[in-house]
Amino acid sequence: MNTDIFDRLFDSDKTIESIVTICRSEAPLISVLTLHLTCESFLEAFISGRLDVCDLFANKPDNPDDVSFRMTFEHKNKLSQRLGMPRAAYDALFELNQIRNQFAHKLLHAEIPADKTAKIIDLVNSIKSAEIEIELSEEGIVYNPDNHDDSFTYRMSDQNTPVMVKLCIAYFSLFRRVALKFAE
Repeated sequence: MNTDIFDRLFDSDKTIESIVTICRSEAPLISVLTLHLTCESFLEAFISGRLDVCDLFANKPDNPDDVSFRMTFEHKNKLSQRLGMPRAAYDALFELNQIRNQFAHKLLHAEIPADKTAKIIDLVNSIKSAEIEIELSEEGIVYNPDNHDDSFTYRMSDQNTPVMVKLCIAYFSLFRRVALKFAE
């Protein structure tokens, strides 16, 4: 894996912005779409890093002789798995795509099924690296709201943490776990 390409494409500022959007949003549709786009960005960075092609998904490739290349989320996920991403990561991203598709076809659909959330959490928790792994239940997100001076932490294990934030914690843990596997 070319980690320079991966790091360049999976921009940390955009990633942080997506976490903030999810934490601030009261609308599940906005949160699901934001998380889905962030996961798609991760898949593009993963594929580009594995293939050592920085501009693979660029609207205008650096070389004018190269054609623009597009794939659906589903195909990016499948290709990532074939390029070495753990099957559990593929399955967790597949579940998010299913949720996103449900939201897309039911405009006022506002609930994420509890069984899907539990399945995603179990899948992410099963991804291990050689490093000492933090249990997903111990992970969280520190949030600093604009209208408050104090920051607070959403924890996966806290029953008061909103479901969408728990999904955010799970997928950002997935990103870290997959990246660690390729840094080994």
